[in-house]
Amino acid sequence: MNDGLILPAAVLANVQRRWPEIADLWAAKVHDEFQGLCERYQATPSSILPARYGFVVAADSPDGPLVFRSSPDPHGSDQAAVATALAKLGAAPTVHEATTTNHGTWTVLDRVLPGTSLIRTDPTTVDPSALFAPLVAMRDQPPPIPGMPSILDWLRERLEDDHLRDLRPGTAVAPAGERQNALRLLADLAHSHVPSLCHGDASSGNIIASGPKDWMFIDPRGMTGDHTYDVAVLAIRVSEALGTPNLVEVIASFAQVAVDRLQAWMIIAKAARV
Repeated sequence: MNDGLILPAAVLANVQRRWPEIADLWAAKVHDEFQGLCERYQATPSSILPARYGFVVAADSPDGPLVFRSSPDPHGSDQAAVATALAKLGAAPTVHEATTTNHGTWTVLDRVLPGTSLIRTDPTTVDPSALFAPLVAMRDQPPPIPGMPSILDWLRERLEDDHLRDLRPGTAVAPAGERQNALRLLADLAHSHVPSLCHGDASSGNIIASGPKDWMFIDPRGMTGDHTYDVAVLAIRVSEALGTPNLVEVIASFAQVAVDRLQAWMIIAKAARV
């Protein structure tokens, strides 16, 4: 294997802090497992891709460019199931296989090109209808597998945590009053909630360019949720970048969601610092 394509020290440190009980076993296995996948797909590794909690490598193969992704996340199989469901809707790269062991999950998927993330793109050049189209495709779709955790529970835990550490960069824990208001809104939304397919982390770094104008969503959270929550997370990013008057109403129209429901989810997502 190319000596440069090793598990980055920063990734290992992150994994050791988050999943100390499995980190060392995962790290001990990841390179040999990767080598085996490369041999099976006749793939030549080219570069390590950015990741906080996984070993993600771009490679070339006879059938086209691929991405190999290993994650020690205990919910890795749920994440792979969501990624596969999104791919079938054309909202994410094609998944060729997903394999889960006692120490992690490998996913092999097509590499989307040019693959530039939304966070590195001039927002004024983005077609909003194309950006939100994958989320429209997800609307009212069922969860890919039964028994998945809920994004509502995850958000509730974040809002109730006075000492939340996993914060969106550049933010601090929201004031108690802001979080209490968000919890009330979340409880109201829960009354009419039907668990459905949800990306769960539609932040700018997880949305990548596919071809000249289309977009795909990668690295889902692996939870059930509400399609409007995904729209809300993306709407926050777009609103911060553009600041256009009535932008929320425009986004609601593109994404085919109710404005009041979108606004409620945006308040919740902001307070939860996602």
